[in-house]
Amino acid sequence: MANVVETVQAVLAPELADQGFDLWDVIYEKQGSDMVLRVLVDRLDGAINMDDLVMLTETIGERMDQIEPDPFPEAYLMDVSSPGAERELKRPQDYEWALEKYIHVALNQEVDGENEFDGELLAVTDDMLTLAITVKGKRKRIGVPRTAIKQANLTISQERILTTPEDFDWAMNKMVRVSTYQKIDGKKDFAGELTAVSDEALTITLEDETAVDVPRDAIAQARQANNF
Repeated sequence: MANVVETVQAVLAPELADQGFDLWDVIYEKQGSDMVLRVLVDRLDGAINMDDLVMLTETIGERMDQIEPDPFPEAYLMDVSSPGAERELKRPQDYEWALEKYIHVALNQEVDGENEFDGELLAVTDDMLTLAITVKGKRKRIGVPRTAIKQANLTISQERILTTPEDFDWAMNKMVRVSTYQKIDGKKDFAGELTAVSDEALTITLEDETAVDVPRDAIAQARQANNF
């Protein structure tokens, strides 16, 4: 099976790159009584769409039939799809792509007494990942040795939780969601642009351009929001 995967990767990766696509992963596995070739593809710039996948299914299918000698020991089914919102990170370039995004890391040995972490990927080296994690409401940096990683995936939610002064400084002029312990102007949830930060309050400019001051001691949770 490894030979099949390596052959497919060697053939497809450069050809897809020439067309503006990234061959994210190739999986060749048995499913029930069938062998299935899964080809995961994304755009090098932007998000892949259904029209892309329909076109690529035909193109990749034809290309597989042209490989000589035939690497497939038996008939197989083929599935061409996006890597998805929780895509696995395997290659060095996967981690580079995931910088400043939120990931889940499962470990094969404990690090700081934990078997897994969820956090923002801040830095990548050949030996180490640096994550920003939240511990008891505080943002903390932690180093995770690459040798300790069992599996790493992108997380579905890419919204950064805001707890520290550094978080709020980072979130200035970005869109945020804030929930409060008590009602302010009849509401307990606010979504808008963070336009000012002080020790006493956050100022959020809502969609209708109304500015609301939210006392810091009334905040139950604040997070950066990708969309509303």
